[in-house]
Amino acid sequence: MAEVKNSDTVATNECEKSELTQDENLIQDGNLMQDIELNADASELQTQLEEAHKLAEERLDQLKRCRADLDNTLKISAREREDYARYASERLVCKLLCVVDSLEQASKHDEGCKVLYHQLLDILKGEGLEPIEAMGQRFDPYKHEALMQVKSDELDEDCVAQEIQRGYTLNSRVIRFSKVAVVKR
Repeated sequence: MAEVKNSDTVATNECEKSELTQDENLIQDGNLMQDIELNADASELQTQLEEAHKLAEERLDQLKRCRADLDNTLKISAREREDYARYASERLVCKLLCVVDSLEQASKHDEGCKVLYHQLLDILKGEGLEPIEAMGQRFDPYKHEALMQVKSDELDEDCVAQEIQRGYTLNSRVIRFSKVAVVKR
């Protein structure tokens, strides 16, 4: 009977070992599955992280571009305000140019008109008005308007021989072209 017990015990032990081995295999399989799932989760998380990083870089680039656009807009606006302030008196000055012309002609004959002409011209110069020098200068279509052509041996070709009406600039911008006669041979 002792032998039977021993063989039963051995069979039971072997059965238990077999069950343990199966349990160990199941545990190992479960661990393997967890490892696979963790690796899959880590891989998915890595992909999500890369996508988030790309998105962050795109948003940063967009933000930089928007900031540059805003800076450009502010610079343009400041330049326009500056130009507006500089040329705000242009309409008034243009209207006064005919008075300046009349006073200039009158000043050639009357001393009192000459004083008025210089006073008015000084005031307008304070606003940025400058006469365009034309006599003897090379014809410049950005400053002169040719009304006629004349022949002259004294001046080079394409030089201004006669100033018919004086031109003016306001703060370096031409507001009235000089009307001139140009030498042609």
